[in-house]
Amino acid sequence: MTTTEKYNIAIIGAGIMGLNCAYALSKDGHTITAYDPQDIPSNNASFVAGGMLAPFSEIEHLPESFIEAGLRSIDIWQDILPDLKNKVDFKQNGSLMIAHKEDTYLLDRFESHLPKSSQQWQKMNKEDIAQLEPQLADKFKTGIYIAGEAHIHPREAMQAISSTLKTMKNFSHQKCEAYPDTINSKYDYVIDCRGYAAEVDDPELRGIKGELLIVRNEKFELDRPVRLMHPRYPLYIVPRPDHVFMIGATIIEGAEEDDEQVSVRSALELLSALYSLHPSFDEAKILEIIAGIRPAYNDNLPRIKINKNVISCNGLFRHGFLLSPIIAKCITASIKGKTTAFTGLFTKGTSDETHHQRQEKNIQTVA
Repeated sequence: MTTTEKYNIAIIGAGIMGLNCAYALSKDGHTITAYDPQDIPSNNASFVAGGMLAPFSEIEHLPESFIEAGLRSIDIWQDILPDLKNKVDFKQNGSLMIAHKEDTYLLDRFESHLPKSSQQWQKMNKEDIAQLEPQLADKFKTGIYIAGEAHIHPREAMQAISSTLKTMKNFSHQKCEAYPDTINSKYDYVIDCRGYAAEVDDPELRGIKGELLIVRNEKFELDRPVRLMHPRYPLYIVPRPDHVFMIGATIIEGAEEDDEQVSVRSALELLSALYSLHPSFDEAKILEIIAGIRPAYNDNLPRIKINKNVISCNGLFRHGFLLSPIIAKCITASIKGKTTAFTGLFTKGTSDETHHQRQEKNIQTVA
């Protein structure tokens, strides 16, 4: 049974998942109150993100069944961005995977995971790479190009959604240090988007430390994200305006909530890998070197868990910007008593009996 009723909804957490939920539900006419220890946008793990919208490139971390969900999220971003108050750097120029000569077996391994029937990717030789990224052709003779993938500036996106929400009459936000004990009874629905902070209530969550470097290199240009395959420190580099590049490499398991400092070893490996990409980075200016704790479940896949009127969205790991728009669509549909084509990816085996019984009556699926 579907409904057009409008609800009073609380959203806990103002990372990219919470912001996308707030935006989708506000646009749907619900009254939204966002809670976070900080103002919005919140300076949290979403700030320490590459902003790559690259489902094929994540195939070693994301099952093939999630590719379509990722591609649909790219479409949703393209629908959202023109309506936001601030401009956001977004480009859909595909992704390029490369490797040094001694590491080309990693490209072969990556290729083995890609769907064979897809028209989205192709192998590249030196001449092909020169056409896409001329400054990489001298060092790299082989690669894989994945068309249709995109990248977005994470902080600009969060700021733009936040600024737009603050202009909406049915949206408000409050600073709140912890999940209020009484909040569940005050709202029709509570959307829990706390990320790793929810670990106190969800023992299945674990923290994975992500570290990144932001530099400016006036002598180097890229048109798309590039991933350098390496057995010890695989590196990805994402171009931003004004010759600024975001570089990420390390993933550290078992991080504690307050472990947000970059180690000397990680910094050295990150910088060495960057210099191996192109020698001009020896004179690049370091703008930031930062770390954040990403929430993940044991399979590294996001989940929507529903318990009475509380809907938890968590475990986005390194896929926050890629999958949060489609997860927000799934939640918006669920509140209306509907499903989407992707609801089952995120809710399988997680919902409580009350919600399951409600969904059994559902006969409508939305796009």
